[in-house]
Amino acid sequence: MIELRFQWLFNQRKLNLRPILEGPREFTTIQASELRDPSEFTTQGAIILTLGLAFENSPSDFSAYARTLAAAGVGAIGFGTGLTFATVPQELIDAAARHHLTLFEVPRATPFISIINTVTTEQSRIENNLQFTLHRQQERLNQAASNGINALLERASKELGAAVAVANDSGNVINHHDLGELSAAEFALVAASQSSGRTSGARSSITKDGTTIATITNVFNTHGRRRIALAVSREQKFDSYDRALTRHLAGLAEMLLQNRDSSARIILGALALATQVSGTTPALGATALDAAFNSVASHGRLHLCLVQADSPTRLSRALGLVHRAANKGGYACFVLPLEGTASESALIALPPETINAQELFGRYAKNLQVSVLKDTPWEEISADRVTALKTHARSLPPGTMAEFSSDAPAWLGESAVHEALGKRRAAIVGKLKHHDAAHNTELLRTLRTYLLADAQLAAAASELNVHRHTVRARIEKVQALCGIDLANPVIRAETLLLCLGS
Repeated sequence: MIELRFQWLFNQRKLNLRPILEGPREFTTIQASELRDPSEFTTQGAIILTLGLAFENSPSDFSAYARTLAAAGVGAIGFGTGLTFATVPQELIDAAARHHLTLFEVPRATPFISIINTVTTEQSRIENNLQFTLHRQQERLNQAASNGINALLERASKELGAAVAVANDSGNVINHHDLGELSAAEFALVAASQSSGRTSGARSSITKDGTTIATITNVFNTHGRRRIALAVSREQKFDSYDRALTRHLAGLAEMLLQNRDSSARIILGALALATQVSGTTPALGATALDAAFNSVASHGRLHLCLVQADSPTRLSRALGLVHRAANKGGYACFVLPLEGTASESALIALPPETINAQELFGRYAKNLQVSVLKDTPWEEISADRVTALKTHARSLPPGTMAEFSSDAPAWLGESAVHEALGKRRAAIVGKLKHHDAAHNTELLRTLRTYLLADAQLAAAASELNVHRHTVRARIEKVQALCGIDLANPVIRAETLLLCLGS
């Protein structure tokens, strides 16, 4: 529950509340009740708003009333005056003082519902801000995880304001990041060595100087059933958002530690694909490549997927799912990102029986265009073949996985065609790529989608999930930047070829 300070409530001048007694500093909920004993329907730290209707003829019973509320964990009473009682009864003031309750007067002109709405609106605002903050923190942890476990723990330490450590059941601290003199290493070691089935927990411990340390631990197993524990420690208690962020941290740490052993295989697989695509022969000859590709499919025939994404981030996440699916399924796959680190496309070599878009790419499948070349010998992988697959993929609607067909404009992948179109492509596609990178726009993607939709604004807008006026504005910007007239069908056809072949 979101706690609010009474001082904040009393500062809401439009409510005209008058503090009488100071008790707890915060409250969690607020409700109106005229029951003599509302404790069954209250929560810890609540405010009870009442007109005292049940005590009109027996003000002395306020003593038992206050005692009952305090025993139920209620922190405050808001007493409405001007109806049953002209002022706050002295009996209630004395009883609230004895039981250390906050007490304030609600004037007749202030409806209870106005107070309740003010509180719930503020709690909703804070809740939304906390949710947004948690989302941003999770994104920053995701980014840090791409640089390894040490970078992840360092980032987590900053986000949580805590010491963080990972240890295994062999008594080794794998990585840690301390906060001043505070270390979470011992907590991680203890959690990893415990034989119980608990996978997580929270505890508090007191140091020699009397400081209370709050600790959250998460225990999981890597391959081989080795127990790994993550511990997060700090002096302040953890709220629900801290615990949610810690669970996210544990998931990322588990993924990184589980994938440590497979990282070499991933690199070697990418190298094998890169070597074959480039047409060079390794020092050990074709035998080395044959052995590598036979680890994917023993008969040397495999499925190739050319994956095109609408952003490098979505491609990276989709490829992560591919690796996890391979690990889970117990098979090998080779992945080669194309065109450098900012790539939006990649080549994947898979065993023939593993083509299923939803299983491979999960929720990212809707953002991908995938051209599949089935059951092909690894020796036939070439640069021209990859370019043809890429051209085919870019001709597909987003969210489509389709088998490569000779009906697709494969001739666009030929090197001679690339050379002929090179200068023209730089003038249009290159200029749009540069503009998109500099201004965080999506002009090239919009142009490609618009052309594939046969210049239909509504169809392109539906594919891009934007308003058709947005598509129109972007296309006008493209025409102004590139000096082209897309109303001309010849120019449209030329531009489509440039976009597909890029």
